[in-house]
Amino acid sequence: MTTRISYKKRMATIWEHPNGVLYALWEENGRTRRKSLSTKDKRIAKTRLNHFQRQLIAGKVKAISEGTITSLHDFVDEYLDHVSATCSPASYVQYDVALRKAKSSWGRIPLNHITERHIDTLITDMFKEGLKVPTINKVLRHVKAALMKAYRWKYIKVRVEFPKMMKEEKKLRFLSAKQLRAVIGKITDPEFSDLCLFAAYTGLRSGEILRLLWSDVDNPEGFLRISPKQKNKTESRISINTSARSILERCKSRGTAKVFRFECLTWISQKFKAAVLAAGLNKDTRFHDLRHTFASHLAMAGVDLKSIQDLMRHESIASTMVYAKVSPEHLREASEAVNYGPMPVPQTAQ
Repeated sequence: MTTRISYKKRMATIWEHPNGVLYALWEENGRTRRKSLSTKDKRIAKTRLNHFQRQLIAGKVKAISEGTITSLHDFVDEYLDHVSATCSPASYVQYDVALRKAKSSWGRIPLNHITERHIDTLITDMFKEGLKVPTINKVLRHVKAALMKAYRWKYIKVRVEFPKMMKEEKKLRFLSAKQLRAVIGKITDPEFSDLCLFAAYTGLRSGEILRLLWSDVDNPEGFLRISPKQKNKTESRISINTSARSILERCKSRGTAKVFRFECLTWISQKFKAAVLAAGLNKDTRFHDLRHTFASHLAMAGVDLKSIQDLMRHESIASTMVYAKVSPEHLREASEAVNYGPMPVPQTAQ
């Protein structure tokens, strides 16, 4: 237990970041704060900590509301700690990637010096790097969320203005049956092959598949329980079709603790990408496209959009409407429903 030096503050201790840099760690107003000691040497860190303690006791360390953390780099470290404790590992990776790009673009800038110009510089740097619009938009969303947290934590007094997200080309990517067979044919690991097929036969996201436990199978009978840690944060269930059932039986025979033994989403993405390239398919094809493949083939088979919405677990039918483009038949049928009844025959002019 650290020593309390006032009603609101406790003495600082040394904390080591995973990268080896040592920090002064203290508590203020019930919140843990930290400041980099800019060294990995514990002897030097102890000397700097003693100097910092004297400033802390003397009240020379500004309160949060006065913007104690002035460095973007220090804020990023603290914010990623927050993300690590409150978000999924996948979200942590996204924030880490986005904020590393911000640090690379802006350097060691004071946090309260960030303006709209810096956002424009970040966008320009990402375009120069060759990143595509969807990736740039994703980075901007995560950086915006981080800076909004800095504003709410009172590290900055004015919210940073962000431009509107750039318009993305809406292109539905899915595999034909022939393309799917070609990709599967390039996979040598039977369990990974089953993972890919399971995604194509159920429409589940990669994270949802990796979280599957055997207690989720037939919960209730004939259904697969999907944990509430997914995108829409609600528990749901999907029926187990014949093809998915066959895959589950093969997985059961392997004796794994979970349905699939894999853990890393990035590894899965890279492994799938390698099979895609080996099959000679478009290099932009992603594992997530297997989810689109499931829905697209349902649409091409004539399944109505409401049923596809339920099977995909979309909250809004608007998300499902994209699949109407691969099967416009329902639009033709809908247009036939317009019937104004018999019309009078035009009278011939006398």
